[in-house]
Amino acid sequence: MNYKISIDEGKHKYGYIKGKIENYNWYALVHREKIDVGIDPLNLQSGLGRVSRLCIYKEVIDHGGNPYLPTSSIRRFIYANYKREWDVLSSDCMDMTRELVNYLERRYSLRIVK
Repeated sequence: MNYKISIDEGKHKYGYIKGKIENYNWYALVHREKIDVGIDPLNLQSGLGRVSRLCIYKEVIDHGGNPYLPTSSIRRFIYANYKREWDVLSSDCMDMTRELVNYLERRYSLRIVK
């Protein structure tokens, strides 16, 4: 399945990058070269990859209180969280996670030759 992946404005180089995939938010730490603790794009296991940090989440804003004293709270639901190993990896989001990791690997492995 093809997911709509976008990167937020301003940060398109290596380092912390954030964006959206479908109706989820994500951020990732992408390295210039593959590292030992990165996500292996073939099997999503800890191995040789450029992405060493990845979080896919959805934020839900709840508005409450009364009209004279409104309140709001933000809840973050995490569907995938990788920090040198998987803390959370929802089986419902496995394909989406795989596509995002592959997208980041392809995008940041391109070299411009002058």
